[in-house]
Amino acid sequence: MKKITLIISIFTLMLATSCEVGDFGDSFQDNPNLLTPDQANPNFLLNNVQKETADLIQDLNRTTDEVMRYTYLNESYTDVAGPVVLNGEYTRYFAFVEDASIINDLAVDNDDLLFHRGMAAVLTSYATVMMVDYLGDIPFSEANRADEEVVNPKADDDEIIYNSLLEQLDSAIEDLGNATIAPVNDLFYDGDADKWIRAAKSLQLKMLVNIGDTAKINALLQEDNLIAPEDDFQFQYGTNAADPNSRHPDFNVGYEPGGFGQFLGNDFLNLLLNDKSIPDPRLRYYVYRQNNADPSDALLGCVGSANFDFCYLGGSYYGRDHGDTRARATDAIFRATYGLYPVGGTFDEDNPSAPDFAIDTQNQLGAGILPILLSSFVDFLRAEAALTLNTSDDAATLLESGIRKSMDKVLNFASGVATGSDFAATSDEVDTYVTEVMDAFAVADDDEKLNIVLKEYYLASYGNSTESYNGYRRTGLPSVFNSPIFDSNTPFPRSFSVPEDAINNNNQLSQHPITTQVFWDANPAGFIK
Repeated sequence: MKKITLIISIFTLMLATSCEVGDFGDSFQDNPNLLTPDQANPNFLLNNVQKETADLIQDLNRTTDEVMRYTYLNESYTDVAGPVVLNGEYTRYFAFVEDASIINDLAVDNDDLLFHRGMAAVLTSYATVMMVDYLGDIPFSEANRADEEVVNPKADDDEIIYNSLLEQLDSAIEDLGNATIAPVNDLFYDGDADKWIRAAKSLQLKMLVNIGDTAKINALLQEDNLIAPEDDFQFQYGTNAADPNSRHPDFNVGYEPGGFGQFLGNDFLNLLLNDKSIPDPRLRYYVYRQNNADPSDALLGCVGSANFDFCYLGGSYYGRDHGDTRARATDAIFRATYGLYPVGGTFDEDNPSAPDFAIDTQNQLGAGILPILLSSFVDFLRAEAALTLNTSDDAATLLESGIRKSMDKVLNFASGVATGSDFAATSDEVDTYVTEVMDAFAVADDDEKLNIVLKEYYLASYGNSTESYNGYRRTGLPSVFNSPIFDSNTPFPRSFSVPEDAINNNNQLSQHPITTQVFWDANPAGFIK
């Protein structure tokens, strides 16, 4: 990580005059060759905050992909949420929050940095929300205060942190509204303060749905200034394969020369293939089949076994069941892998038995996106809140809007590179899918209506498993998931373990079990699997 390290060097100069030590005053206390905070370049600091925030969100999502069945779980829940899992994320988080703190200090007497401060506050608020959602109580009020000799910061109550972040976002919105000079590099919105304000308000909505605050949600809805499709909060990856590798991290593992080193989850694939009367129109965009041959029964090793929920779904959609802890066979070239959306891979056109990723015309070479907070996500959150919190919204209208926004984004991804294909989804297929969902919603009771909303949110949030992880803990839905096949009694991680490195370096922190619930998770113990 490129980070300006701030060091004050104290030195003593001996003056050999009359055998006395002279008093040189404060001017000799700072090393003139090293930077102090007031000399730091806010644009460089903000660049790092932007990149590190995206990396943190991506890393947390990729960890939770296994928990939420987008990829298969090949270990126990205890392992996937264990003490060493978030060591790196935890350390990097506090490092770039320090950069944001320096930006904040530089902006105190400099109105030219209001945009910088507002952006940094939105980004670090988002990162902090995610850390709280995964870990619960974390150091906050005393964090990054080593200059005040706070070397073992206490962990603050997670609910108090949430409330502080809501206020921090209000201040960021005010800064962005008053800003006149944009940063040199805005990797998200190209210097558009209005889009940043909508992103900040949408993050507040996401937090308030977790909290369950109807009045504040209705106030946000009354303002009518949330993310629209043109404001989608996302991070764009590039195609550079050399160091530094700018490609989507899942492209890097999904398009290795020897094949896909992971498996997609059969629970997820089954929903795409079999949940409706037609396959999900997003299927060929979400999933790329490396091979058009079925794996043999011997290679599968699960045919006819009562332990497995699916084993193999057919049609070369070769994934694995949730909690399949068997060793991986030499079948990497048979596995279904990530598709065009969101990782910038390949659109599936009934591929040959020996694909060459490099020459597939729809392969975007890793120029995918990290979907952080999309307009479709906002609609699903609002639909959920209408059902559970009795907000002023109409759940049915927002459910349909969320589905259609997701379909439009996925089917037209990468400037519509797949729209001319004979295998591209049609508007009739989208209409059929939407009509089927809305017909089921119309006759469902309240519980099933919520289940439908959370299932469609789950499918639309592919690429951001944190959204479905939070939704699953909030509601226990969608009710379509199978327990781990070989270790079904392992408790579901209601939070992740406190990183081991953090405990070793901070005597105020202690470990908690993965059954510990964050403050907004008020559901009974053991109600999800």
